[in-house]
Amino acid sequence: MAKIESLDSLWDFKFSETELALEEIVFDSKQPVPGCFDASGEHRYRRGIGYYRRTVRCGGLVRLTIGALGLRAGIYWDAKPIRRTQRAYSREVLIFDSGAAGEHELLIAVDNRYDEAPSSLFRRDYDFYGYGGIYRSVTLEELPKDFIESVQVIPEDIAEGTVRVKINSAAEHCKVAFDGGAWVDCAPVMRVPDFKLWSPDSPNLHRMAVDNGSDRTEVVFGLRRADVRDGCFCLNGKPLKIFGVNRHNAYPGFGAAVPLEKLEQDLRMIKEAGFNTIRGSHYPQSEEMLTLCDRLGLLVWEESLGWGDQAEALTNPVFISEQCEQTRQMVQKSINHPSVVIWGFLNEAETKDSRARQIVSALVRTIRAEDTSRLISYATMFRGKDVCMDLVDIAAYNTYPGWGGTANLFFDPAVVERDFEELMGITPPEKPFLISEIGAGALIGTHHRRRWSEEYQAELLACVFEYVRKNPRCSGVIVWQFCDTETDNNIRVLERPRGFNNKGIVDEYRRPKLAWLQLEAMLKASE
Repeated sequence: MAKIESLDSLWDFKFSETELALEEIVFDSKQPVPGCFDASGEHRYRRGIGYYRRTVRCGGLVRLTIGALGLRAGIYWDAKPIRRTQRAYSREVLIFDSGAAGEHELLIAVDNRYDEAPSSLFRRDYDFYGYGGIYRSVTLEELPKDFIESVQVIPEDIAEGTVRVKINSAAEHCKVAFDGGAWVDCAPVMRVPDFKLWSPDSPNLHRMAVDNGSDRTEVVFGLRRADVRDGCFCLNGKPLKIFGVNRHNAYPGFGAAVPLEKLEQDLRMIKEAGFNTIRGSHYPQSEEMLTLCDRLGLLVWEESLGWGDQAEALTNPVFISEQCEQTRQMVQKSINHPSVVIWGFLNEAETKDSRARQIVSALVRTIRAEDTSRLISYATMFRGKDVCMDLVDIAAYNTYPGWGGTANLFFDPAVVERDFEELMGITPPEKPFLISEIGAGALIGTHHRRRWSEEYQAELLACVFEYVRKNPRCSGVIVWQFCDTETDNNIRVLERPRGFNNKGIVDEYRRPKLAWLQLEAMLKASE
């Protein structure tokens, strides 16, 4: 097994508001990797290019893995470009000849300036802050000639405990061993000895080691099935009601580079409160996040980057190609994680326009080509006007009764029932009806019961949970959102107190609001 070297450390750093030639760069400071250079300190809120540099010792064929970058980046090896990408939040894996054994220079130029072109995957009107930096860990691995590039283990028949195995390896033959057992020849479909199913209540995991004679690796996987029956979301053949939260991966002072201990605290807090699902809004999630969800027993809706994209973007050939590629990378990255049960994309895109069918169809085909074992959806805001919902498995709605488009100062429970009845009336009976976003803004410490108070938010969400719990037609609700998050959208900064999306049921420091306490009590009472 090749040794994987972590490159996480303090890197040489230079910030510039304009692009510099590599030979012009004078590195005058240090920045941590992972880290967001605009999340705190002297570069807070500044838009420009952050140049990161460090030296490494290696030689020959190597695999460089960068967990995620934002918003766009150029990657250079010994001053030569080896990749340019605009796929923020996506893992980048580069396999290349590093040259003779010895010291080499790795430079990553990260650009957090907004690109407003229709082809851009991140524009200023996205309703969350677009941080600049290297969000996740960077590793380097020297590879043997016949290295193992990837391993996929996908549940086939949960009653028999069989899995489909796909190994991308230069060697012709591979042996595998399950859970430390005997080595056997690999086959396309294999039975896991003494298998146990994975579920939120019993998050059982298995391991499979792979050896091709020159290289060895190991993957962790789980056996479970997510499907649709009689218009309901089902897990392992039984209807399961989703009670979840949308979660942005952000924390004050760290931006999108949330430390592992903070991430684990978030997920344990969500699980212990009684929620069973996280929607990773609105971009691919980290390996660490999904691994923790696997172990804790949290279901995950994982989606590729996109927010409110209009027809001009949805019909742009470069945008379509980039969306398909980042979605393909997401599926390949996360395919072994049993926690992921729904693939998603294009949050609140203009799917009421018939021209959007081209990109939605292409994204569904992209996912199905990689994985047929999970459900596919996207969150729509176009009730009764969406023309693409027939292409996906779940009818998922972002809806804000009692908040958006209303002048009510006090919460009226009737608005929730009217809204849900209308949505169920337009949902095909064969599709699960899921509320993918719903909520209300609340400023922590505000207690006058009117809009923006903790009481208003708590009353609204308690009403929603009670309705969902009692209605068998509703497959669940995913609250918008777990924690308050910052936005950089000009209009929304002016409209929202503090420049934050304050719909979190905890604040940005994870201090619970009344809604959190109310929902936690309801979830635990129903166990």
